[in-house]
Amino acid sequence: MTTVNRRDVAALVSGVSLAGIAGIAAVGLAACASQDVPVRRTIPHTDLDPWGTNTFLHKEVELWKKQRTFKMIHDAGIGWIKQQFPWEDLEQPRKGQFYDAKFNQSTWDKYDEIVKLAQEAGIQIIARLDRPPAWARSDRTRPESPPENFDDFGDFAFTVAERYKGRVNHFQLWNEPNLGEEWTGRPDAAEYVRLLKTASTRLKQANPQAAVLSAPLAMNVEMGPLHLNEIDFLEQVYAAGGKAYFDILSANAYGMDRSPLEAPSRTVLNFRRVELLRQVMDKHGDAHKAIWFNEYGWNAAPKDMTREELIWQRVGEKQQADWTVEGVQYARRNWPWAGVFCTWYFRQVGDVPPTKAEYYFRLIDPDFTPRPVYHAVKQAALKRT
Repeated sequence: MTTVNRRDVAALVSGVSLAGIAGIAAVGLAACASQDVPVRRTIPHTDLDPWGTNTFLHKEVELWKKQRTFKMIHDAGIGWIKQQFPWEDLEQPRKGQFYDAKFNQSTWDKYDEIVKLAQEAGIQIIARLDRPPAWARSDRTRPESPPENFDDFGDFAFTVAERYKGRVNHFQLWNEPNLGEEWTGRPDAAEYVRLLKTASTRLKQANPQAAVLSAPLAMNVEMGPLHLNEIDFLEQVYAAGGKAYFDILSANAYGMDRSPLEAPSRTVLNFRRVELLRQVMDKHGDAHKAIWFNEYGWNAAPKDMTREELIWQRVGEKQQADWTVEGVQYARRNWPWAGVFCTWYFRQVGDVPPTKAEYYFRLIDPDFTPRPVYHAVKQAALKRT
């Protein structure tokens, strides 16, 4: 937002009449106001509550912790969660079976409970579908690798969409396939499009009203062979015909140690880097689609964290809180294509220790203590920025 300090005003109005001063002040206030007004949102999936967060509720055992998580999300004015529905956890021990022999219960039970609790809290779910079960993949060393038969994943997507039709209507298909470790050891956009086509088609058969989100792409500046930057990978997705098989583009938007206002560049990882993905979409005639943000935020790891651990760089907790809000505010003012921002993340269940930098993305601690970023998001979300 434009600011005008007393020194600026003095320089501007030296020798100017009171009427002139009033005019300058009016112009300044008008400029501030115009930058605070959200852009008109006519693109589908953009005129909505922009606040979301990532959850790991499928790892939570105790019901009261799930209930408290949903209450704190609701109380903060956050309207969306991105929740994984791991294929390996649901369809076991073989194709067509959804039964946990170890605990002698249906594998659907905990996911049914998550969906029920979300409905009761008035929170919408973005369901992430990935991670094939062992029976579906020959690669036993990489759980993230794609299945041997893409039709098996299509059948799974159909089953999930059909079961939760009308209750879960947004589905993210896979995660970060531009990283070799999230695919077969090397990125392959054409093969990802084949998977996307298969699963999207089957999902829409189960629920024609469902919105398909493409797999978010990891932010990086590499050219292969292990990793490929998200801009070139998206170009390859379009070249392979992927345009027809998603309704919303998913993107990651980590701020690293940079301001949310910093301009984008192919050689820099920052919040506005997503604008480079938008240019690819526009180039391929996809300006009518929204972008939603799969993982969003700044990391507030301690200053003494080792350099090797600071993958996402770091900022202080106050800066994390301020920039998390400012980033969404910037998008609401300037990006008519921006939809939901899912902060990374709401709360871990205790499986990520404080010795890891990832721990310091949380909005609340494992013991439910709110961090400054939680309070900042709550204040902004309740104002419906």
